[in-house]
Amino acid sequence: MHIRKARPADREFCLKLDHSVLTDQAWRMEEREQQGTITLTFQPVRLPRAVPVPYPRQGKELTAGWEECDLFLVAEERGIIGYATVRPAMGHGLAWVYDLVVDPAHRRRGVGRALMAEVVSWASSQGLDELLMEVSTRNHPAVCFCRALGFSFRGYHDRHWRTQDIALLFGVHLR
Repeated sequence: MHIRKARPADREFCLKLDHSVLTDQAWRMEEREQQGTITLTFQPVRLPRAVPVPYPRQGKELTAGWEECDLFLVAEERGIIGYATVRPAMGHGLAWVYDLVVDPAHRRRGVGRALMAEVVSWASSQGLDELLMEVSTRNHPAVCFCRALGFSFRGYHDRHWRTQDIALLFGVHLR
């Protein structure tokens, strides 16, 4: 497997990747207010059966986001098998991973880790202090992936995408 910066011709192949994920768990948010204190709880819940979860960005919304990225990496192995896009927020000292997609046939084989290692290297070389990643509460495998990489929960954003899903924000310090 080889990780490299994407070329314009790679975009068509990235679009053809299956961006969805199959999961048998989701994260439920519970909010309670009692005596002026607001308590939020995120808890994984088992679903009655495995369900496909579509990628939160599709079509023109997805490709328009690629135009705004400073880093667009692809993973190759006899063709493109995954990609990552990143936007820095220099004024905040962080890099935001907007997309991390690995073709289902190549998942759980180190492709995502290899892409993220390159992202970390790039963000560090840019002098950034933190890496953030947004994950849908319905994408349990991505939550587990973030946590396995040492990312910790940083917050959430309700109705984040057009899908109205809640985005869980995970981050890791780079220094």
